[in-house]
Amino acid sequence: MDNKNIRVLVVDDENHMRDAIRKALENAGLESDEAQDGKSALEMMRQCHYRVIITNRNLPELDGEALMEEALALFPETIVILTGSGSIQSVVEAIRKGAYDYLPKPFQIDELILRVEKGIAEQRLKLKIRKPDADMDVEGGYHFSSLVGSSAAMQAIYKRIGIVANKTSTILIEGETGTGKELIAKAIHYNSNRKDQPLVSVNCGAIPSNLLEDELFGHVKGAFTGALQNRIGRFEQANHGTLFLDEVSSMPMDLQVKLLRVLQEREFQRVGSIATVKVDVRIVAATNGDLLAAVEKGEFRSDLYYRLNVIPINIPPLRERRDDITALTRHFIRKFCVEQKVPIKKISDEAIQCLASYDWPGNVRQLENAVEMAVTLSDDRELLDINDFPIACRTLKTAEPVSEIEFPDDGVNFNTVVSDLEKRLILQSLEVARGNKKKAATLLRLKRTTFVEKLRRMGVDPEDCADSMMEEDYAQEA
Repeated sequence: MDNKNIRVLVVDDENHMRDAIRKALENAGLESDEAQDGKSALEMMRQCHYRVIITNRNLPELDGEALMEEALALFPETIVILTGSGSIQSVVEAIRKGAYDYLPKPFQIDELILRVEKGIAEQRLKLKIRKPDADMDVEGGYHFSSLVGSSAAMQAIYKRIGIVANKTSTILIEGETGTGKELIAKAIHYNSNRKDQPLVSVNCGAIPSNLLEDELFGHVKGAFTGALQNRIGRFEQANHGTLFLDEVSSMPMDLQVKLLRVLQEREFQRVGSIATVKVDVRIVAATNGDLLAAVEKGEFRSDLYYRLNVIPINIPPLRERRDDITALTRHFIRKFCVEQKVPIKKISDEAIQCLASYDWPGNVRQLENAVEMAVTLSDDRELLDINDFPIACRTLKTAEPVSEIEFPDDGVNFNTVVSDLEKRLILQSLEVARGNKKKAATLLRLKRTTFVEKLRRMGVDPEDCADSMMEEDYAQEA
């Protein structure tokens, strides 16, 4: 097992026990630090990211369970192994609170190392299950299981992620709110050679500007009122991994200068310190606005913009990739049915058409919420219809090609105008439905047989209009 960059904290008030565990960890290729009480361990945890913590339950000042809760609050993925004595009930309660394992004293050191390595392996497996897997498809594009969409725009994004994931270049993701910028950041991280290291996210717009510097870089004890101990920031938490800076456009100017230095030098100072901290962090930034426009307005530093915008990824809004709406809708139906432990539901053609014609100002996130509402409110019903969705999504937008008609002095031929309008509607509905007669008929709220008859009257052979339904459509109707 490759244990590179995995650091373990050993906490025990018995010197010989700490020494024995440390030597065994070193033999297993694991780096370790030691603390003899809970208070010292807590301060060390705030300064360094430990993937594994081995702690005695019975410690002076701060016991092992309290230390575990602090560790899990800082890093939820931490593997905590408790040692020492305790009743069955207390051990069960500790595991319920998040302990990975418990070893009563005395124990065999080899057994402890086996459990540490088992925990690390399971931790890696959890990350692998959560991460999107990259597979090259037959056309040379990339597919990521957490990203849904087969439109040309999404295929281009998959391909770019596949190219840049294992590089070290800084990436700037631009897209409206709700388009899935954080999912793109996760796809990049979990398909990179940093996938077993932390992915740390910071929403720069959600943290007050006077606190953002401390959040990013941490502080030393006494740096300001209330700084009672050292605290590591997000950069140090992300060391050897990826730092995702969301809504970076909201970062104040003075902090932009410090971020620029980190990007250039890969080093910084904690608040209140002159000591330099070096980090190996890959930066992925995101913004829901036009960052270049902010530069032109003097609201964002141009030098920082060019440092961030090394590899640009632009996510189009959902209204510009309507081909993805059907796949996304069915993906979310499956997701929420599984979460709510109900049989996978189907969705009516009318509902799909309405959803596909809606503009989705809140993008994928709004669609996800709408589907969750529909799955929940439909209760035991197997088929979702349009009335299960929010009112805003229920209006089917049909083509509106009619422009104002100019009446000549001698008037117009009513039947000819109506006939022309009908032809334009039918042809445009076929274009929107990509040749699928059933979908085109639904768009015009006609029966399919009526629609086919109108095609014949137009002199169009219905067989020339291929029912180019996607495979998912066939599966849905099966």
